[in-house]
Amino acid sequence: MLPSARELPADRLLERTGSERPRHVRAGAFRLLDALGGIVALRAAVGLLEDPDAKLRAWTGQSVQRRHPSADVRCRAAEVGGLLDRSRHLFSGHVLRRRKWEAGVDS
Repeated sequence: MLPSARELPADRLLERTGSERPRHVRAGAFRLLDALGGIVALRAAVGLLEDPDAKLRAWTGQSVQRRHPSADVRCRAAEVGGLLDRSRHLFSGHVLRRRKWEAGVDS
């Protein structure tokens, strides 16, 4: 399904990342959302940082750390700032300021 990720409705995939879903469903939905990139992938990754499964939390944390702002992220600076603040434990202060600056977030 990864080659078809862009054709899938992101909102439906996001619904499948909820903690009430089985782990394999959450992981599969995140894999597809991560392939989409942009703000959708960042939303999903930050949302899963508190997942009950430690491996899934680690995977989504790595996704947040490696993500750099794209054009669709820059136009949503306020939302990106909030998502980065929710994931601040993954970054040093310097890196967090840099990511916010890259996204056009006023610190």
